[in-house]
Amino acid sequence: MLFTSNNALAHDLIWKPSVNRACDKLIVGGANGWEPVSYVDENGMPQGVAIEVLRHYAKNWGLETDIHLEIPWTRSLRMLETGQIDVIAGAYFTDQRNLEFIYSVPFANDDVMIFQHRDFPFRVSGISDLMGHRGARPQGGSYGDEIDRFAKQWLDMVYSPTGDRIFDVLLNGRVDYVMLGRYDGMANILNDKLDGIVLPVEPPLAVNKVYLIFSRNSPCLADTVTLNNLIGELDENGQLAQWVQLHLPSSNSN
Repeated sequence: MLFTSNNALAHDLIWKPSVNRACDKLIVGGANGWEPVSYVDENGMPQGVAIEVLRHYAKNWGLETDIHLEIPWTRSLRMLETGQIDVIAGAYFTDQRNLEFIYSVPFANDDVMIFQHRDFPFRVSGISDLMGHRGARPQGGSYGDEIDRFAKQWLDMVYSPTGDRIFDVLLNGRVDYVMLGRYDGMANILNDKLDGIVLPVEPPLAVNKVYLIFSRNSPCLADTVTLNNLIGELDENGQLAQWVQLHLPSSNSN
């Protein structure tokens, strides 16, 4: 079993039904370009493991899906808080988000990586080795509480609003490294033809589980228990692993 088994995060389900609509449609937000978790393909269609899970669930229970990966990440989180979006298709765990939203059980893992220019490498065996170097990371995202706290207190970081072009600041010398999820970074390398120019540094800073997060104001909040059970079944029968392979950057046409 890859991801799910006993998970303490499926708890404290507080259902506050929306007065405006019933749960007949899942309104979905998420990150674009985060292959294999969530992305938009060359035909403009939302794809990814998280999207597969939500579409599979919606089909089984007769729900429509309305997917909006074009909405910026920070705005999506604000819309999730108010119930304008029911669920975010993929996010890491943080204590603050756990207070504001409801987490599913995890459905994937992603490594938090440091990416460097091949001509200007430096040794990184842990996050403290980044001190004294300037880095970049996507604006509005989180890599978990421990990394976020250390970065805020000790690191010189540029926050990029354009995650799909974040390596530009590394190529033009504005920063010494970029902090990204492995999947996100490798997708950018493939799409921007930077193989052999921008390199991931092993080992990863952290391995983060990836979850769906629901609005506490969603009329579909009560369905998260059923969705968690489905994620467990998809893990046990190998379907999640198949979807990960299907939606890796080398496997799709994005």
